[in-house]
Amino acid sequence: MNTRIRTAPAVLALAALMLAAPGPAAETSEVWFEATLGGDAMGYLHETVVRGEDGQLTTMVESDYTMRRGQDLVAIKGIDEWVESADGLPLSYRQTRKMAVETLELEVTVAPDRLRLRKSDGTDAMFSTVPHDGDFLFPRAVEALHVAKGLVPGTEYSFKAFDPDFEEITTYEVLVVGEERLDILGEARDATRLVLTSELYEGMEFIEWRSKDGALLREEAPDFGTARQLTSSDAAMREKEAADILAVSRIATNVALRSAGDVDDALYEIWVEGDDVSNFIIEDLRQKIEGTTDRGVLLRVSRVVPEPGTTMKFPVRSTPMKDYLDGNPLMQTWYPRLLGTAAKQVWGSEHDTWTGASQIESWVYEKIEDKGMGVAFASAREVLERLSGDCSEHAILMAAMTRAVSIPTKVVSGVVHTNGEFAYHMWIEVWTGEGWFALDPTIGAGSVDATHIKLAESAIPGGRVAELSLGIMRYFNRLGVNIVEYTAGGDTVGTPAQ
Repeated sequence: MNTRIRTAPAVLALAALMLAAPGPAAETSEVWFEATLGGDAMGYLHETVVRGEDGQLTTMVESDYTMRRGQDLVAIKGIDEWVESADGLPLSYRQTRKMAVETLELEVTVAPDRLRLRKSDGTDAMFSTVPHDGDFLFPRAVEALHVAKGLVPGTEYSFKAFDPDFEEITTYEVLVVGEERLDILGEARDATRLVLTSELYEGMEFIEWRSKDGALLREEAPDFGTARQLTSSDAAMREKEAADILAVSRIATNVALRSAGDVDDALYEIWVEGDDVSNFIIEDLRQKIEGTTDRGVLLRVSRVVPEPGTTMKFPVRSTPMKDYLDGNPLMQTWYPRLLGTAAKQVWGSEHDTWTGASQIESWVYEKIEDKGMGVAFASAREVLERLSGDCSEHAILMAAMTRAVSIPTKVVSGVVHTNGEFAYHMWIEVWTGEGWFALDPTIGAGSVDATHIKLAESAIPGGRVAELSLGIMRYFNRLGVNIVEYTAGGDTVGTPAQ
């Protein structure tokens, strides 16, 4: 039988019954999960649940991830803490993320009709609100909801939850698939498989296996290549060979270009295994779909720069450009040293947006001499202080500097040809009044060659990189790229099909 049940405020009352404390004594429980990326160890999560004497539930998840980028180790540490009342109502949420030297913090307080958010980079704080109707759940109430619905195969229902990456309340649709046997902690365990989808993640599936009491045993995000599974504390913390994110993310292609930077125009066949890539491809001044193939699309990518005399003057004060001018905890445009450095670099640009941005691109490229990959994602202020980092650090610093002098900028992620294959990369685009034009401060060439294929773009509102990350993860482990033809130095070269 297929039973479809929409979540309603009554779900909160149901969750309250499930969560009600049996007695006044405080209780504590804990579990450990091993996290993997592409099947290789990535780290662990340690979840502790404390029920206070008043019945209030506090769920704390400590995460500790370590990955390799070639020879560099990258560490990401975090804490997520949810507090729920004895009757199942969400009260507060707190998150800390340490991806570089600085620690980013997010604090959420639940008011009757809105969430009050405070974001901080450890020095400055920003405040915002998210409206809500009271119909959303935190982890323990979600766990109780799964049990209350019976975990009956074919049952469909939904619930709302707060997503800290997007800082929004989103609806999750749940399908109960059926019972399966899992190898958990060395023994076979009965589990019920659930498939969850969310409007924020555009149809991507999250798969969970839960016990009869609703406890999570295993979770997978197939599109992301990530998973976590219940384990012991000893197994979770045992030293392992870290997953190499570069090896997992490389994309083989049919031609090894000797000098990708000389490519002015290229035609690619692009596809995504198991999906229609035309639903995701971004078309703009640089790249356009020219046709289809049996497995994907033909995408033309060109080097494009503004025509002389067509770019607008800065500072830009246009309201529609606000999101592309704002600072945030990741791009601290108000930081005096950053603002002063940016202003100094645009001297002599005649306040031309393209010229000013190009001068900043050149400065960022030259000054960041340490191009190491040992940092996950540093803020602009940290990059300016340390002058080290990979493409994400170059892009974030340049975006902050251009915005500091009121040049609208977005951050772009995609792939670029390097060492005979395609690798994930990040660069920026500048608004000139006539359109968005690309610059890459990691390379510092004054323009972006045609081997840069854009997959995602974002203004990084509020310092949130989720939109940009989602655009990349949509393709992760599924993207295929073949070079059909390319033009370099005025010569067009056709390539063998594959």
